[in-house]
Amino acid sequence: MTEQSSVRRPRLADRWPIAVALVVVAGATTVIALVNEQAELFGPAVATMAGIYLMAYALGRPWTAWLAFVILSAVVTGLHLLARLLALPVDPAVGMTLLLVPLWVWAATRRRFSPVRTFSVQTAGMMVFGAITLLTAATQPQVGTAVAGVGFLAHGIWDAYHYRARLVVTRSWAQFCAVVDLGVGIALIIAAVG
Repeated sequence: MTEQSSVRRPRLADRWPIAVALVVVAGATTVIALVNEQAELFGPAVATMAGIYLMAYALGRPWTAWLAFVILSAVVTGLHLLARLLALPVDPAVGMTLLLVPLWVWAATRRRFSPVRTFSVQTAGMMVFGAITLLTAATQPQVGTAVAGVGFLAHGIWDAYHYRARLVVTRSWAQFCAVVDLGVGIALIIAAVG
């Protein structure tokens, strides 16, 4: 008789976030290859990713990261459209970074500052990813693209931390986001160097 392990092995069905992420990476890589505005398009996404975590954290329900993804993706898309129409007084990267502040305040007013360590990590993430986003807008396009790529890679590490710690977001979100971040980050750095 063999001894059965109490640890359940992941099934293929548990890996659906990876499959969806690979489709997103393929689409993003196509956009990166076809346009010359990588920093402008992908820079605001770094703050958007931080906002997704802040929103889920403020709500206190990890599954809401998926909902935050839909909402904040619509917001950043709207900012890009307004910028194209010259109806936005600020760069979309600045707009998304500014949006992090009310999300953070919302988390604080919902008394989400306990445990202090988790609140501190989310605060640091907001500041670091916000700064990276602003740097993408403040530099030359090629450098901004590289900075956005580094921001995506750094956020991939952020996702891995949250996946392992089982904090703030669901593991399916952290898994999905990590794959997207790593794939898009590498593609952006290649585009910046090439």
